[in-house]
Amino acid sequence: MKGLVIDIDTGDLLVEPAKQNAKTGKIDTNGCIVTDCETQVVENILLANRGEFKELPLIGAETRLQLGGERDVMWATRTKKMIKACGVEVRKISITDNTVTVE
Repeated sequence: MKGLVIDIDTGDLLVEPAKQNAKTGKIDTNGCIVTDCETQVVENILLANRGEFKELPLIGAETRLQLGGERDVMWATRTKKMIKACGVEVRKISITDNTVTVE
């Protein structure tokens, strides 16, 4: 899946740096970077709560809620369905201690 990518440190869209054209001397701006974004999609789904995506109100794995108390036994299955609904192929999701693994 290709899409716009967000900078991990700042949360801003990644853009290609401006370069000066050697022939004309003008500064060329190339715009946003479009690349593989499956990892970013999975991360956004895992961190989101339901209702955060207004166009898809049932998408949001609510991972932070799993860390504090009793774990929901159906959480991995529901999260896998959410990720697949967003177009990313997932084989297995597991949560152990405080680590979420997506394969």
